[in-house]
Amino acid sequence: MKSDISLYVHIPFCNSKCNYCSFISKVGNDAEKFKYMESLKKEITLRGKEYSNFYRVKTIYIGGGTPSCMPRGVIKDLLSHIYKCFTVYNSAEITMELNPNAVDQAKITEYVLSGVNRFSIGLQCSNAKVLEKMGRTHTVSDFDNTIEMIRNQGISNINADIMLGYPGQNIKIITETLKHLIDLNIPHISSYMLSVEEGTPLQLMVDKGVKYLPTEKEIVKMYQTVVATLEKAGYNRYEISNFAKPSFMCKHNLVYWNRQEYLGFGVAAHSYVANVRFANTESTLNYIDCIETKGKPPVASASELTKKEKKEEFIMLSLRTSAGLDTALYQKEFGGNFLAEHKDALANFIKLGLLVIDKAGNVKATNSGFLVLNKIILELA
Repeated sequence: MKSDISLYVHIPFCNSKCNYCSFISKVGNDAEKFKYMESLKKEITLRGKEYSNFYRVKTIYIGGGTPSCMPRGVIKDLLSHIYKCFTVYNSAEITMELNPNAVDQAKITEYVLSGVNRFSIGLQCSNAKVLEKMGRTHTVSDFDNTIEMIRNQGISNINADIMLGYPGQNIKIITETLKHLIDLNIPHISSYMLSVEEGTPLQLMVDKGVKYLPTEKEIVKMYQTVVATLEKAGYNRYEISNFAKPSFMCKHNLVYWNRQEYLGFGVAAHSYVANVRFANTESTLNYIDCIETKGKPPVASASELTKKEKKEEFIMLSLRTSAGLDTALYQKEFGGNFLAEHKDALANFIKLGLLVIDKAGNVKATNSGFLVLNKIILELA
């Protein structure tokens, strides 16, 4: 009997680079895009021969970059190739990332007819001035039109990404962004705190004093506003940065948080199979050369997780979710009593109002705990 697995596909092209972006992505012409896709399909073929007899695919996530900036027909061809190389559940969740100004009705129709049944759209903010500062080239109207085009195809499973803590943002702007999404009845919202990454235009501007970041206190207030506003509107915070209406949790993301198996295709893609984590090269040139010249997957690093590493991941990922850390599952997997092993630290965090233990014995972060979760994890992992 085949086990379940998920697939992630990385498409590293964008129409333009945002000021804060440190992802493996670039602006490319059609010739570069088609060349990359040919190598990508060959990698999928190689992995299909290796794994398809043992696994059935339950989720697919096409990310980037901006997958929707690819020429028409590319995504249809990609998904058709995946279906040839792997057995995919009829009920599989298939997500694709979009940028609001890199898509039209014909493309949306192509994606849906190819099997995409969930879309993730980068709004980031509903304030025009902040969008411009971010280096985003879309407008709020572009976002609204994209939502309409998706719904015209009968798709309701939609996520919107928003960012907290960008220079120029304040509570009023965050509240307006949330209101816009709630009014549109977007069923899933991912809210990420800005991280200033080395080598980005934003980092250079911050270092030169051209842009000033909100204070830590302001960012905490923004996050608290997001939590309170979305919970009041009927969203469940099922992971520290992710909020969903009932039945709209992202199944693909749950695979990561529950430490289930997944295969990553494309430059810089990561995989986790049979207790081994491996990652592809971050160089597009090396990626293509390895596949075309050597005829093998372009793996740059691989390591089998030790028991200690698995335990640390279990603690870190579990505490990020609203379900919390399942102490019975911890004992079953690692042969230890989590509550006994960490009784002093747990007692301190509970006393401070940062953690609670529910009736089932699961350890969960409180609203205050989520704000200092990294510190909690460091002490417990």
